[in-house]
Amino acid sequence: GPHLVYVPEIAFSLKGFLEDVSAAYAKHGRCQIAVSEGIADETGQPITVALAEKLGHRVERDSHGNVQLSGSGALGDFLSDYLKAELKTDRYTKLRVRADTFGYLQRSFAGYASEIDQMEARMAGRKAVEFASAGDVDGSVAITREKGEKYKSGFMRAELKDVARHTKDLPRNYMNKAGNNITEAFRKYALPLVGQLPTIGKLF
Repeated sequence: GPHLVYVPEIAFSLKGFLEDVSAAYAKHGRCQIAVSEGIADETGQPITVALAEKLGHRVERDSHGNVQLSGSGALGDFLSDYLKAELKTDRYTKLRVRADTFGYLQRSFAGYASEIDQMEARMAGRKAVEFASAGDVDGSVAITREKGEKYKSGFMRAELKDVARHTKDLPRNYMNKAGNNITEAFRKYALPLVGQLPTIGKLF
């Protein structure tokens, strides 16, 4: 897994979600799903906002008006309850469904940090010092991806007005036609950033 992946750039439908999970479960006997907290319906409203309003909670936004997507777990709990209530199989009338919401969890395993990520983070810090020492005391350090088959990154100073508040969408060709999983194009883009993947061997 994951057998299904859902991202904010593609409209999320509960009906389609149920059909996708049903098909994956029928094929594999299990279904692992990766869901972004930013998923939104066909109107563009984040599912988390709809949930918050339904529960009577206040929706928090940052100074740029962007919705603050917290790691409260509300979305995961909602989708889990929905699947347990709606998904039926020949063997079970009620499936066991569990949702895990990542917040600070993934940041606590420093030993699994990508070597590329660590190197670029350190270089970004060094570049920030270089820019500040040269008199550029404002702005932000941006990481660029150089052209070519082999992955290589570069660093530049960017104006805050060019990066603050703006969101870069995931290109459509990085998701499959059904909108429920990544494509080989995304794998090719992401693998250099991930670095060396852990090797999982057989226990017996």
